[in-house]
Amino acid sequence: MSISSAKLSLTAAAVCSAFSIAAHAGDPALAPWLIQMGETSAILSAAKWGSGQVIGVVDTGVVATNAVFASGQVSKTLSSCAAVSFRCSNGYNDDNGHGTSVASIAAANRTTAGTYRYTGYTVNTNSYMGVAPNANIVAEKVLNSNGSGTSADVASGINKAVAAGASVINLSLTFLPTADIIAAVNNATAKGAFIVWAGGNDAKALLNNANTNGLTANTIKHLLLVGALDTNATQNATFSNRPGSGSLLDTSGGKTSYAARWITAPGVNILAPGIQYGATAMATWSGTSMSAPLISGSLALLQSAWPILKTNGTTANLLLATTTDLGAKGIDAEYGTGRVNLLAAFSPYGPLTTTLASGKNVEVSSLSGSLITGGALGSLSSVRAKLADHLAFDTFQRNFSVDLSGLILSKPISAKTNPLPTNLNTGVVSMKLTDGGELVRWQQQGVSAFERMGAFSDGEQAPTGTVGYLAYTDRSGSTIAFGQGVSSQISFARALYGEQAFAAAASELAMSNLSDLAAGGTHFAYGTQAAADTRVALALSHTAAAYAPGNPAWGTIGASNPAGNTHVVLGLTRTFGERWTGGITLGSLSENNSLLGSTYDPHSPVGLGSNQTTSLGLSLGHRLSEETSLFAEAGGSYTRSAQGNGLIAGTSAIVSRSFGVTFLTRKLMTEDDRLSVSLKQPLRVVSGKAAVVVPGIDDNGVPQYNNEQLSLVPNGRETDFRMAYETPLGKTQTLSFQVGARRDVMNIAGNRDAGVGAVWSARF
Repeated sequence: MSISSAKLSLTAAAVCSAFSIAAHAGDPALAPWLIQMGETSAILSAAKWGSGQVIGVVDTGVVATNAVFASGQVSKTLSSCAAVSFRCSNGYNDDNGHGTSVASIAAANRTTAGTYRYTGYTVNTNSYMGVAPNANIVAEKVLNSNGSGTSADVASGINKAVAAGASVINLSLTFLPTADIIAAVNNATAKGAFIVWAGGNDAKALLNNANTNGLTANTIKHLLLVGALDTNATQNATFSNRPGSGSLLDTSGGKTSYAARWITAPGVNILAPGIQYGATAMATWSGTSMSAPLISGSLALLQSAWPILKTNGTTANLLLATTTDLGAKGIDAEYGTGRVNLLAAFSPYGPLTTTLASGKNVEVSSLSGSLITGGALGSLSSVRAKLADHLAFDTFQRNFSVDLSGLILSKPISAKTNPLPTNLNTGVVSMKLTDGGELVRWQQQGVSAFERMGAFSDGEQAPTGTVGYLAYTDRSGSTIAFGQGVSSQISFARALYGEQAFAAAASELAMSNLSDLAAGGTHFAYGTQAAADTRVALALSHTAAAYAPGNPAWGTIGASNPAGNTHVVLGLTRTFGERWTGGITLGSLSENNSLLGSTYDPHSPVGLGSNQTTSLGLSLGHRLSEETSLFAEAGGSYTRSAQGNGLIAGTSAIVSRSFGVTFLTRKLMTEDDRLSVSLKQPLRVVSGKAAVVVPGIDDNGVPQYNNEQLSLVPNGRETDFRMAYETPLGKTQTLSFQVGARRDVMNIAGNRDAGVGAVWSARF
């Protein structure tokens, strides 16, 4: 039985001419019918221009040397004369013109050198005419120079095309489901190829609404039937067949309407080579034969961008699911599913999901709960950078890049949120008792002792409410202290060092014992003389909830599951002679929903779980004179490895260090004034890694999840300088001046600030 090619309406006389072809353009212009399909330069780039895909053109052959194709684009080795009912005098070469035009429409690699204006379209200079310019072509000649052949020829061409590696097979010829063609199509789709078949040019329902039998369910999933649209791409071309009411009855008993597998594309006056008019002639072609290769090229682009579509056999279904509806709403007997829409096809379909370390699949849109960085971890720049290019997957398992770096926020710099407070009205009150002891009280509304002296503190401090501490030292030197809302370091330093100078210096440095990370709640400290030259001290602190200072919109982190950080520290100091005092501290910090100054919601996808840190601090104080002293402290901490269930699978062991030195002197100009100069480097991670869940894909596009070890070492090293001078103004008033500067604030490289100011305070 002979099969004629789809009817062609050639208007070559309007544009037939010899012309040259341009090479790839940097920012490609596209032929107007490609734009109507939603193709863009961004889509071409994302799809690598169709690279790696093989389109089998089962037709009248292809002139491989035509100027629209790149050298070698049409395979001379794999292309063949597949006909069995006639001999091909020119091998796979086209001696009709139809096959070459079809191949060009699907994958022409070169652009036009001139502008073409004709009925319906204007094709500008340097425009691409083919959908997938870098796709390869296998030509299987099954129709003779008159455009006719038998079903056996077509079946042979399909088999040869799939054997040659074609992932898409274009059949711009009559849809005739004979037994041999059905068998060949079932064989091709079983091997993963997609079949694109022109719907016909008889202006009637496909097969006059008769059903098709014998196709497998898998074949139907791999099959597309194509109708032609006019030059406005809004209505069926007058000649185009419609899907009608017929159906595909598969071998498993399933029934799929032609309309459900029917897609439309422009098919009138499509510019392509017209070799029947000359070797370099161009012509305009009309027919569903032209619409079909537009769909074939679209499949090639999608599979080049996402191999998973071919692996899963879902490329055709994706194209059908993303069409632009035409005619009656939904799938209908006139337009099937509607017009191909590459812009929609290259966009995520359905919700984007990712997989957490726990193995749970979650929608990206549902990810909430931030990690607020600060302190020793800096800005978590390496983790943030990795999350900025995270892969998520749509309903078709296609990977898309999403930016999840917004899940990690940085704390505001305390010196910027409250640089130099000027509304203080209370200070440290010291009272000598009749029993020889001393009572020290400090109270303030939401402001730390460091801020009172103009110090820069990034510790977790309660934003409102009364904060302060009360310490009692008996005449034997034992100290007991209680505090609320402030770091236990103030009380602990006084309990550990006893004498005021070194206690003040240690309080200001607040380096080694991690007390700031359990501030904001209550604390207790006790210290006593273990021997004439030795003191021991203990402090316990607990924070009710981690607080994100600064912007109130951030609110309280972990309010439904308080952080509940607990810190215990032991210390020992010993005096050597009259001038030297050395100290050692050992601390243990238990953190819930926080890590070394970074806090996170308990349900945060970037949470780092619960953590246990051990700290060691060494201090050395030297009394230069009765009024002047120098104090230095170095600290280190070790945080155990931890596991996470979100986007961060866990952390390795983390080592952090700190260092500081303070110079203190009194009685410079008055009996009770004092000057302090300090230089410190707060706690900073020096080694440690986070295992971040990094999605990827294998060669077949199948999602894979690996844990990538990223350094937790910040990109900066904070260094703080502060100088403060305080002098009393009578019995109830105090005036202080301070200047401070910080480099790499919060351990973030290039983050700097400075402040100069004065504070007047009075007690009433």
